[in-house]
Amino acid sequence: MRRVFAATVLLLTAAPTASYAACQDEVIAAFMKQRKSPAFRVEMAQPTAEGPVNVRVDYVPPAKMLQTVTGGNMPGEQQTMLVGDRAFAGTSGAYEELLPQYTQSIVAEVKTALGQTPENLGDFECLGKVSFDGKDLVGYRTKPAADAKAGEASLSRIVYVDPASGLPAYNVVTPAKAGEAPVMKAVYSYPADIVIEAPEGAPVQKTK
Repeated sequence: MRRVFAATVLLLTAAPTASYAACQDEVIAAFMKQRKSPAFRVEMAQPTAEGPVNVRVDYVPPAKMLQTVTGGNMPGEQQTMLVGDRAFAGTSGAYEELLPQYTQSIVAEVKTALGQTPENLGDFECLGKVSFDGKDLVGYRTKPAADAKAGEASLSRIVYVDPASGLPAYNVVTPAKAGEAPVMKAVYSYPADIVIEAPEGAPVQKTK
């Protein structure tokens, strides 16, 4: 059974303090605007035991999702789709309709990803105007967790927002130490041509 990756990749931290509240409100507003978009896409690289894979998740609110996972050790594109209350999985477009016990978990995850109010974003400070990937953006960075154990790597999340559209552009987890490579980088885009439709004639998944 293929599992939906957590495409929004939210960082679990403590509740916001008053000094960070205004910055967090701006981050929440950006993600709420994203969830009201006609469609949006999330792309990232995901490490696995078999090597890195590329994950692309297309969303068409309120209840459509298509996840495509590709990697050097995979036999084609591994896909998971949700259309309303029906879920499908397959390889390179050859789908089976999933059984209800699998569909329920995908429905729940997509509802969370497209919910009205983003949760567990963390405490953000405003970085103001910044440049990232050659683009002029507005940055917001989480403060390091106060309860991090000694010797653990301290990580921060930076959300970059396009000032023209007010929409999230990147969601990056990076070591707090300057100059180190990101641990995770999610790229958001808003193609106008995303279409997600249930595959016609897909057989129902067989039980083993």
